[in-house]
Amino acid sequence: MFVSTYLVKNETNLCELISNIDSLYRNDGITIHSDRNTTKKIEFNGRLFAVKSFQSPNFLQRIAYANFRKPKAQRSLEFSLKLLEAGLHSPKPIGYIVTKHSMQIHESFYITEYHDYDFDLVPVFEQFDSHLKLIEKFIKTIIHMHDNNIYHHDLTKRNILITPSSKHVFSFVDNNRMSFVEMSLKMRMESLSKLSNNVNELHALANLYGKHSNYSSQRCIDFIDKGFRKSQRYKNVKKFLKGNKKGAFDATPFLYSR
Repeated sequence: MFVSTYLVKNETNLCELISNIDSLYRNDGITIHSDRNTTKKIEFNGRLFAVKSFQSPNFLQRIAYANFRKPKAQRSLEFSLKLLEAGLHSPKPIGYIVTKHSMQIHESFYITEYHDYDFDLVPVFEQFDSHLKLIEKFIKTIIHMHDNNIYHHDLTKRNILITPSSKHVFSFVDNNRMSFVEMSLKMRMESLSKLSNNVNELHALANLYGKHSNYSSQRCIDFIDKGFRKSQRYKNVKKFLKGNKKGAFDATPFLYSR
């Protein structure tokens, strides 16, 4: 069994937290999010931390993450630091722990300072027209992210935490899938197209992007439509491969519900 650990430089006093993370997580943690991966809130030495445990990947991924690719916990920390360097917000990275056994990833944890927030983007989009000012501020933040050559591949409503009264209104989580490249308009709109299944809302986002960037709103709309169709094809293929053939190749995915 091989254990790899890392603590950011200004938090080296938390070695005890790292060494006891397994028992603290299992015995004292309060679950705050559970999906494929589980995040728990833990109190240690008078401070609150969020600890994310990554679901054990399949056999080939366990080998790849142990030998060829950086583990998700490590990428989460490194990519979150890049967001902070760009003037964006993510819960303060603390460290990670990766356990390997027989040349495979066995277990991994990513630790951040606990970030208290008011809500995520889900209720904002549920009442889209009532939150246009907040959405416009969000689009300005995304333009800043894109202009800093950061492509967040999991830019979904639940991965954006919102605290309207904070200096940094938007905080980004689930940061292990990012690319750092100069972003074309196609890439920028593909990133945004995952935020809604409602084409009217996507067009509103594209219009705001054009308003606050050097791109025309019409070009933004054209590319966000293409990005949406691409993401729907991807979802349909996944459904088909999982055996859910119902509606697997729907030719009219745009939802005009508003």
